[in-house]
Amino acid sequence: MSDYSYLFREQYGTSLLADAAFRAGIEVGLPSSGLRPLDVHGRLAGPAITVEANNDLVSILEAVHRAAPNDVVVIANHTADVALIGDLIGTEAVRKGLAGFVVDGLVRDIVELVDLRISVHCRGCYPVGPLKVPAAMKGIGIVGGLVSIGGATVTPGMWVFGDADGLVILEGDDLEAVFDHAAVALRQEEALAREIASGTALGDAFELDSFLSKRRKDPQADFNAHLAEIDRAI
Repeated sequence: MSDYSYLFREQYGTSLLADAAFRAGIEVGLPSSGLRPLDVHGRLAGPAITVEANNDLVSILEAVHRAAPNDVVVIANHTADVALIGDLIGTEAVRKGLAGFVVDGLVRDIVELVDLRISVHCRGCYPVGPLKVPAAMKGIGIVGGLVSIGGATVTPGMWVFGDADGLVILEGDDLEAVFDHAAVALRQEEALAREIASGTALGDAFELDSFLSKRRKDPQADFNAHLAEIDRAI
């Protein structure tokens, strides 16, 4: 497991990474909120191997077969109600040490997938898999190309991070800068949480009255700039 996978699993979350990317001025992919984790306690982090499934089970099996340990299998499929992965593919993913799946579509064998402790983000569940779809609705999938997941573009090798708050997609070359900003933000947030726990009001910590006074004079006053001035983060 890479250092970035470990750091994400042990310390950070998607909310912190998204905020860090914005502060660093780095483009971040944010798939729609309709892609939800089967298990809110699960986390996934790793480079993507992509597949445009087109209701083709074989292409999904190929992607899982090609995937390396700690990869995230990212599956796009926008054509029908069909479960794209289930317990057998989940079992193989565990055997191979994959980080998990992002499925812009449906899955099945929910209980078994959760019990396997393989992280899966998807749009919901359905009892029928691709092999039962009428032939006219099937095509041949493509492994290793550009896909769109919840409106976010993913190409092979891009990093996918997922937890209960959602998904974040980043270029591998941007990870160092994002995690550097995330480390600073984490220290600030932990310090602020300790202050609040010890009795400091959040509004006082953010010097909210001062900002409200600024905004009365200038409705365009920027709260992000205000927080930066007082060395705070949220």
